[in-house]
Amino acid sequence: MIKMKYLFNRLTLKVKLISLICLVFILSVIAQNIYIIHVVNDEYLTHSRQQVENIANIISNSKDFIDKIENLTTQNLDFIQTNTEQVRKLAQVDFVVIFNMQGVRYSHPDKNKIGRFVVGGDEQRALKGESYTSIAKGTLGDSVRAFSPIFNEHHQQIGGVLVGQTLKKIDHLAARTSQPIWLSLVASLVIAIILASLLSRNIKKILYGLEPLEMAQLFEERNAIIRTVKEGIVVVNRQGFITQINNEARRILRISNSKENIIGQQIDDIIPNTRLYEVMMTGVAQYDCEQNINGVVILTNRTPLFVKESLVGAIASFRDMTEVRQLAENLTGVNRYADALRSQSHEFNNKLHVIYGLAFNNNMQELIDYLEEIIGNKQAESNVISQTIKDPIIAGFLNSKFSRARELGVCLSLNVDGELKLIPNTSVTHSLITILGNLIDNGLDAVQFLDEKQINVNLIISNNTLQIEIFDNGKGISEEDTQYIFQKGYSTKGDNRGIGLYLVLASIDELNGHIQLCDLDNKKGACFKVLLPLKEIYKEKEIHA
Repeated sequence: MIKMKYLFNRLTLKVKLISLICLVFILSVIAQNIYIIHVVNDEYLTHSRQQVENIANIISNSKDFIDKIENLTTQNLDFIQTNTEQVRKLAQVDFVVIFNMQGVRYSHPDKNKIGRFVVGGDEQRALKGESYTSIAKGTLGDSVRAFSPIFNEHHQQIGGVLVGQTLKKIDHLAARTSQPIWLSLVASLVIAIILASLLSRNIKKILYGLEPLEMAQLFEERNAIIRTVKEGIVVVNRQGFITQINNEARRILRISNSKENIIGQQIDDIIPNTRLYEVMMTGVAQYDCEQNINGVVILTNRTPLFVKESLVGAIASFRDMTEVRQLAENLTGVNRYADALRSQSHEFNNKLHVIYGLAFNNNMQELIDYLEEIIGNKQAESNVISQTIKDPIIAGFLNSKFSRARELGVCLSLNVDGELKLIPNTSVTHSLITILGNLIDNGLDAVQFLDEKQINVNLIISNNTLQIEIFDNGKGISEEDTQYIFQKGYSTKGDNRGIGLYLVLASIDELNGHIQLCDLDNKKGACFKVLLPLKEIYKEKEIHA
């Protein structure tokens, strides 16, 4: 059995198609022929019943036969035998038998059986004056038999007539009728084989000349690639029904439905706003697009699918932007920490030079005043941060920003209302650094050319919300720019900018927060207000199995 299955799998598509069509055709021909023969047999049987019944009725009502039977002599017996044989031959039936009230034959195709009893056991009803048909086995075999009683002019029964047709002859006539049908079916089989050959050639052309085994191998390879690739993949057909989705796509988009329940569903019912319809409508691929789906920010590529220059659907591949951003933010964080260390080192070296100059010139009082100012400022900053910011990464980051502000000559003030506890999720920490860092850096850029440079950072921690307010006294943001500042690549500072506020908005979205520009009542500068739910700040890191 296994060997047969192996041999069948090794057959070419053409041989398989021809074999399958021949098998189906032969089975259908056999079934059809059996049905046709059955129908033809039934038709001949019905016709024979009617024929023998009519002949029996005619003979039973013939005055010549009635007179000869009633006045039976040797000459009359010859008349009965001769005339019944003529009727039999003219009517093309197998036998015509006339018998008396005892069931003894007066006529028969075989003269040797004249004078003997009728055989079959179905003649008793005829001797009681009943006309009927039956199927019974007589001397000539199984036959369709019609009985009709014979009455004289006084309505007294004087005998009966039996007319019959053998079933063997009926089957022979039905077989002859079905011969042309067999010939047409054989011709149809030949035509079917030719068409199967042409069909297999056309199918192989569509399948680029690949055999089924090769197609199966390619299919398995494709599934293996889709399963192992580290990107989410979704494929839809021209009507928008999902034809393929991998486990990574379900994980990234947090889809709980099983793959079997997703395949065949409308894409909008499972994943809203994919923009795959837009790709199919335009036929233009879209690369490296960021999108928020089901609360998850993804970096996606969307491409139309063409088969022989005909659009058949679209495919989307994507990565979780949180994962991508975490890698980028880790690198950005390292760069920021390095900048902070450079700033502190630079600031420290400058202060050392000042201290060395004052000491060298023996300006002791100025030296004491300078050191008291440095120690006092640093102490005040450190006290505010250490008492209110319990997360060491955020605290270290804010200290670095104070150093950077002093280096640039900016007065950076920090006011904290409440206490920011240790943040358990490092991704949340990086998101907060992205928000604070970019907003403070924007403020530093805004005030760099002013004589009085002022930036205020307010952190208000309530029971449910972390509120961040960052105000600078720069030139502010024009009303025209307000609606575009959070778009990726949009900047008023020149080319290759416009990423900071875009990352800020993306990080706020990840934390289910909100950002807005504050109204400064005609004062110069810009003020950003960020509201973040504390439950998102303090939530534990998810562990994926």
